[in-house]
Amino acid sequence: MLFSAVVLGTVLCPVVAFVGVPIAAAGIAGLVYRGRTALAVGAAVAGVAATGAFSVSNVAYAAPVLTVVILAVLLLRTWSLQPVAAILVAVLALAGVAADALYALSRGTTLLASVSKQSHAVVAEMGKAMGNSASSSALAGLDEAAKFVESAWPSTYFQSAVFISALVVVSIVWAARRVDNPLDVGSVSTLDLSPHILWAFVVGLFLLAVSYLSFAASGLVGVVGLNLVLCARTLFFLQGFGVVAGVLDRSGVRFGGRILALAGLILLDAFTLFVSFIGLLDFWVNFRRVPREGVTPATAEPDGRRW
Repeated sequence: MLFSAVVLGTVLCPVVAFVGVPIAAAGIAGLVYRGRTALAVGAAVAGVAATGAFSVSNVAYAAPVLTVVILAVLLLRTWSLQPVAAILVAVLALAGVAADALYALSRGTTLLASVSKQSHAVVAEMGKAMGNSASSSALAGLDEAAKFVESAWPSTYFQSAVFISALVVVSIVWAARRVDNPLDVGSVSTLDLSPHILWAFVVGLFLLAVSYLSFAASGLVGVVGLNLVLCARTLFFLQGFGVVAGVLDRSGVRFGGRILALAGLILLDAFTLFVSFIGLLDFWVNFRRVPREGVTPATAEPDGRRW
């Protein structure tokens, strides 16, 4: 069953990554933590081979993703969570870009041209839906949205990789517990990212400001700055998510209530950046009084609930 789960998840991951990659990760973790690493590798190879029957670009995504998932399963027994998650995010993001670039190439175009075409197609459909009643300002707003998508596409790969990595870690930890080989990766409420991610935000804001000056590469500088800010915002969301989870833990909210509250906050953040702003503030305020840089506040919280 675990072998089948790995193969099924691998086949699904190029199509529905949020579903396929966690399924494959759970199957691999179940096999590895039962002492069947060779079988886990064999299942991954079989799954990658199966994806090749559909498209070469699927292999370009599935092969590096399954490789890094196996690596993560092995490293989580000895490494701390954050460096393992960083490796997962980097490989998932790059694999997504490579797979989409290969797919675009097979269609006789490029990734950038494909993104531009899709964004303008969406704008055209929205303009048709609005009909003749659409004002010129509304149509101009749609054009600006299309330009924003064209500029921000690199950050979407990073954002997807972050959330897929979170699901992968949850799947690995769940599978490890199922085979009586639990992992000590802490709890969501104690998640505390490195303050060095603030540099991405600061540099991004600086580059955005510089892009308003008149020089040849101002457009490229603005695109880089925008993507740095958007990537930093994703990490601020994770930090804020940990803060909110800590508040819910202290309040004694039950599991079902916590799931509903956190899901609601995800939707709220999509429109207001509320959770992301809390995460940004937490680097200075330290709402949970977690130990940082070797300093343990007198009111530091206990570890809280485990995954």
